[in-house]
Amino acid sequence: MKIFVTGGTGSIGLAVAEALLAQGHMPVLFATTAVPPRFGERAPFRGMGFIQGDIGSAYDLDRALGASRPDIVIHLAAVTPDPDAERAAPARVTEINISGVASLMAAARAVPGLQRVVIASSVAVYGPVDPAEGEIPESRPLAPSTLYGISKAAAERTALRLGEIYGLDVRVARIGPVYGPWEHGTAVRPMLSPHAQLLALLLRGKPAVLDRPMAGDWLYSRDAGAGIAALALAPGLTHDIYNIGSGDTSTVVEWGRAMATALRGASVVLAGPGEDSNIRSALQRDRAPLSIDRLVRDTGHEPRFAGTAAVADFLGWLEQYPDDM
Repeated sequence: MKIFVTGGTGSIGLAVAEALLAQGHMPVLFATTAVPPRFGERAPFRGMGFIQGDIGSAYDLDRALGASRPDIVIHLAAVTPDPDAERAAPARVTEINISGVASLMAAARAVPGLQRVVIASSVAVYGPVDPAEGEIPESRPLAPSTLYGISKAAAERTALRLGEIYGLDVRVARIGPVYGPWEHGTAVRPMLSPHAQLLALLLRGKPAVLDRPMAGDWLYSRDAGAGIAALALAPGLTHDIYNIGSGDTSTVVEWGRAMATALRGASVVLAGPGEDSNIRSALQRDRAPLSIDRLVRDTGHEPRFAGTAAVADFLGWLEQYPDDM
């Protein structure tokens, strides 16, 4: 199948493309910037289809969709702001995250034979959920607390409403916090995962200091890519909205210590009284994991890499792509 991926050169976009290529599909990546040379000049992305364009431009979308004539569209393009970006450019966040969805849906209705549109949303739409409350089901009332979460909740409703009036099969993927292979910083994603920050310190021989263990539903990028691909391709889906998570809770400190041991690197410690952390996170408090029962039941997808189980795979990936950390 031909699959058009907006935001396709971002971290999650590349993970989705990797999963699709492994299954014999043909992704076409749409983004404002090309695949970083570190990745694009080597397998699996060498020679893959790329169309440069802006998600806010009806002309760019019509041109790109007309040229690629996809069977499926996966919409990942978004701004993932840190607090500084929220304060500095709130209109840009809502323009890309909400109006970008509306522009895409309007363009998608003209694609002949389009089978499905998958819209990427986020765990942020649920707001803070204490781990003591248990897993977060898709039926939980939304309570976003950040501009990003608010914009994603609005984008979901926008996409589902336009899908209804345009006669398109629209599915929403609420994605947990992602880290792992293909992660790289961009103008629309200024803060890397705490895992990436920690790894960069270890590779420079510097200790990582965390303000807390950072427990959360941390989702390995290859599991995120496979889950989104499964949702895009599965026949007979029974719901509009699906969580895509790791299915479990893990901590950054546990993962970091396993990585430090494997690298024979510097230490990973918790900050003492009066000591500053050198790891930032958008996750300001521990959060309950997403329930993925619905996804597993309807698509058969199950995560392969949870917590420290991802360390060996990540190290193997780093051997292939060593020059950016």
